[in-house]
Amino acid sequence: MSLFEPDILNEGASPSSARRLLTPERRLLIAILSDAVDCYRNNVGAQTSKARRLHREAEHWILDDDRMWVFSFRNICDALGVDAEAMRARTRVWKARRPSNEPRSQESRLNSPSRCVI
Repeated sequence: MSLFEPDILNEGASPSSARRLLTPERRLLIAILSDAVDCYRNNVGAQTSKARRLHREAEHWILDDDRMWVFSFRNICDALGVDAEAMRARTRVWKARRPSNEPRSQESRLNSPSRCVI
């Protein structure tokens, strides 16, 4: 089960009603959050300076508690009903599981985005 499936974002909703609740605005917020998580996760332990930068930027965005910017991590989590602290805890687990000198798998390199937009 994916973290971003509609039934998680709309607890208690049936799959068909959950689809109706996914407005274009909510889909945008989900895409932003998903992109940041992918940038963070795919670049943990990165070997290139670009990938390390993408990881740092995603990490900074995820850990920042800014509420002034409409697209801040905290505001997006609040709008989607996602537990921001649980998401942060999960990112710490990903980071702890991959030693910084461990190269990413071939599959991870092929699936990682060429750039991340946060």
